[in-house]
Amino acid sequence: MARDTFKPFGRLLRLVLLRSCFRLRNQRGAALLSAIMILGALGAIAAVHALNVRAALRIRGAGAERQVGYYAAEGGLNVGISRFANIFREGGKPQAEDFAQTFALDDYEVAVSLRESPGCAPCAATRIAIGEVFAGLNTIPYRYTIHAESGRAAGETAAHVAGEFDIHNVPVFQFLAFVDAPLFAMPLHDMTLHGRIHTNGDLYVQPDAVLRVEDLPGLINDVHVTAVGDIYRGGRKYDASWRCSGDVSIDKLEDEAAPPGDLDPLAMSCSSSAPLSESALGAWHGSVRAGVRNVVAPSMDILARGSGAYWQNADLRIVLRLDEVGAPVDFGALDLCPGAPPSPPGLHPIEVQDAAGARDAVRSRRLLRFLCERRGALFYNDVPIAPPIPPDAGIAAQPGSYAPAFAAADRVYRRAGEDTSGDGVVGGSDDNADVCPSGAGAAPPWFNAATCPPFNDPPAANRWFLDTDYRRGGFFNHREQEWMYLLNLNLRALIEWNALNGDALFARGDTSDEGLVIYLGVQGPDSEGMNNYGVRIFDSADLDGTNATFPPGVADPTGVSVVSDQLAIVEGNFNIRDKAPAAVLADAVYLLSQGWEVPAGVVANDLKSAFDLASNTRDVPAADWPGGTAFTAPGALGVNAALLGGIGPSTLDPDWYNGGIENFARLLESWSGRSLTYRGSFVSLGEPRHRLNHWHCGSGNACNIYDPPLRMFDYDTDFDRVENLPPMTPRFVYLQQRMYTRFYQ
Repeated sequence: MARDTFKPFGRLLRLVLLRSCFRLRNQRGAALLSAIMILGALGAIAAVHALNVRAALRIRGAGAERQVGYYAAEGGLNVGISRFANIFREGGKPQAEDFAQTFALDDYEVAVSLRESPGCAPCAATRIAIGEVFAGLNTIPYRYTIHAESGRAAGETAAHVAGEFDIHNVPVFQFLAFVDAPLFAMPLHDMTLHGRIHTNGDLYVQPDAVLRVEDLPGLINDVHVTAVGDIYRGGRKYDASWRCSGDVSIDKLEDEAAPPGDLDPLAMSCSSSAPLSESALGAWHGSVRAGVRNVVAPSMDILARGSGAYWQNADLRIVLRLDEVGAPVDFGALDLCPGAPPSPPGLHPIEVQDAAGARDAVRSRRLLRFLCERRGALFYNDVPIAPPIPPDAGIAAQPGSYAPAFAAADRVYRRAGEDTSGDGVVGGSDDNADVCPSGAGAAPPWFNAATCPPFNDPPAANRWFLDTDYRRGGFFNHREQEWMYLLNLNLRALIEWNALNGDALFARGDTSDEGLVIYLGVQGPDSEGMNNYGVRIFDSADLDGTNATFPPGVADPTGVSVVSDQLAIVEGNFNIRDKAPAAVLADAVYLLSQGWEVPAGVVANDLKSAFDLASNTRDVPAADWPGGTAFTAPGALGVNAALLGGIGPSTLDPDWYNGGIENFARLLESWSGRSLTYRGSFVSLGEPRHRLNHWHCGSGNACNIYDPPLRMFDYDTDFDRVENLPPMTPRFVYLQQRMYTRFYQ
């Protein structure tokens, strides 16, 4: 309270005291009156002071209440933005119920409302500016306005704040390699990489030969190697001491020598076990950076069967039910394959499921028809009850090793007019004579008419229509030393059959997720833990030979993402003809050469998985391969697809190594110098949930799982255009606040 407030009362008090002193001796009654007046004056002063104090406290309390209310409203605003960002981080998009949120903060109730900015959900794709950490990458911003009001009771407003913000979505398939963990680059043989590399941990670079990270003039002119942690030139590998070997060079973001536009390489010299300093990294002028901001990407949960974003948004979910044993399927009685005998008893069902995980009866019946009409295009690998010794012994010769037993040994491996040569064309070099009907009056199937022999050929014992057992023999994973249950799909056959049958299983033109999402699941007793389950894609060098689903040459092409929460294997050439946007996302990813799939009659089983470096028996000699070329010969492989999978934890312990960037896609064969040509993007969002996926050299396990190929790994520059990204490409997210406002009451 101001000092001047008390001045009138002070003057009155002094006057009363003086008058009392002059008259005190003779006027005792007056003195009493004066005393009473003094007390009254003091009471008045006290009353006025009390009023002023109470007023000041009210003002101060109201201000404090308002301030706390603003804190609550601001907290609600931040919570609302974070919740929105997390939806994007987990691969989803906000739904109607996400735009209005109510929650409690301390004693306040906070109401948050969000609105899309017109024309900006999403905004047009833009590129991150030169000079930024991830310069050159596309970002897809979503812009929102947000309001937050706080009050101690519903309907009461203590404070009101608002803002506008962007959620930037950067597709992770714009990196050659993106790892949400420490990253190792330690190839045994020469390796050249083109593209951007990022790790959310430390980076260890220690090849045993030559490692180059280069630009591609006119295609990739912004090479970036970035780490949230430190960058080390060296590491330990297979021994207990620090090593720094090989020859490493990474292109700088500058040209000093001709030709222009060809970023100059700079050698990364060996040093001590300390990380490279900031001054040392500065020599690359921005193309090599450590200590960058952490990139928040989705977790491996997005792959989960039943709850993950891919399962929820899939166009088709095909599931092998290992938790059920079905009755024989009488295809003839179902009028799906007239005249076909029932399948052997006791097979596990393969079905279509809905988003809730229930059996989709209508589409499951259609799937059975596909299974019959494109025999061999959908099946599962069984696990033998009496494993052959050695593991790579001919399974076809041991049909009794399975329960139920196979009807005959030579029907374990068969085809029905598919692309067995892997050149992307059905017919020609495909040896499919043994899958044609025979006998007088027999008509060839519509899907294999061109390659069937005359109808009056003598019948063969292994004609495809004599057996409706939708199994093959065993698959032995030599890397992890176990037999596996595999759900197998000829992706091309499924896509073509669906189009020719009126979109029986999925709508071709659905662009809600930028294209087609197919989920392959294995439901069994061990689905949620460590298991021996997986899926395999094969015979899909061309994803759509009819061009009815993926017409070539369109400005904004759709594509396909194949997803599983279990291990996934890509067998043979994939998407090399009439390339479409494509991705395979799984718990872990393996690649098998076209040589794994031998022409019919050469090897009748599906077990060629044991490593044999000396004899190279895992590949068919080129002379035995009809129409083999440098690209489609056995052992050679071409894959055009983004690959997302978990990689195991890795330390500098010599007994544990996760394989590094060179072994992101796991191999099982003796490649004997053949080439592995890959164009795409390697992404890992964490550790596998169902595979150890370790390269464990200790405890008696052999390290020689495969003989390495000539690796030709490049980033697919088509992914630089957002339109060419695979459906539901995962994105890392960061926020940018554009505006903040307080509304005063």
